Amino acid sequence: MEIIREKTDYDGTVAALGNFDGLHVAHMTIIRNGIKYAKEHGLKSGVLLFDENTKGVTQGKIALITPNEAKLELLERENPDFVYMLKFDNEFMRKTPEEFVRFLSDKLNVKAVCVGYDYRFGHKASGDVEMLKRLGEKYGFKVLVTEAIRVDGRVVSSTCIREMIQQGDMEEAERFLGRRYCIEGIVEKGFQNGRKMGIPTANIDYDINMALPKEGVYAGITYVGGKRLKSVINVGKNLTFGAEKLTVESHILDFNEDIYGEYIRVSFAKRLRGVIKFSGAEELKKRIRRDIEITSDMDL
Repeated sequence: MEIIREKTDYDGTVAALGNFDGLHVAHMTIIRNGIKYAKEHGLKSGVLLFDENTKGVTQGKIALITPNEAKLELLERENPDFVYMLKFDNEFMRKTPEEFVRFLSDKLNVKAVCVGYDYRFGHKASGDVEMLKRLGEKYGFKVLVTEAIRVDGRVVSSTCIREMIQQGDMEEAERFLGRRYCIEGIVEKGFQNGRKMGIPTANIDYDINMALPKEGVYAGITYVGGKRLKSVINVGKNLTFGAEKLTVESHILDFNEDIYGEYIRVSFAKRLRGVIKFSGAEELKKRIRRDIEITSDMDL
């Protein structure tokens, strides 16, 4: 998979277009449709990604579901020929629908594009799928439209997935994402209250722009050093010790290695409970031991 930022030399391409802020099951369907069409017609398949979330630029801060590094990792598994990384700035934002289509024709030499049923493009999202089809006829490319993808009758969207994450419904979010929700970052030193209780945690220096699960304790997996390890993950402030900083900390089961400074990823499988202010360290330790027992018995 080639990463492109300038004009491509490909004779003809099929480009998947969209905000792709979550790379959820609907997004992946659009992308897979494009890869399939490209293979069937002897063309190169690709995905257009923006350096920044377009809605974040136009509408203000929006919680991230999947950062670009994770998107590229997920896309690599689908094996498109290329990903075109585009800077979404004020200049590009002002392009009219036709100017955007001309960009696709000039830079990517598109012979087909794949979009969702509700795709919008151009300045102030003034272009829709019907306009794209008309411009496709003018500029010589086909428009492949993926209809709404539903799970249990509900249309899959990044908005509904953000709501699920923020409500702590990680099992439902997993079904709509097509994978477990993850947060990643460097392990940093915290207050070490867990270590003092004999239950050390890895405190993650996560991207503050990420959507955070509802405060509470979760069963999940920590990926570190090529290992996949069951974990009890705490999201929130440690009320028992009067902490004010909201943290994401993972207690990795049956693990005692020093991983300060290492990059890890945690995936959230199930919310076990909310955040509780205990009377003291002993009561907290007793409850965490119970969380560990529950997680240990789970099939994760």
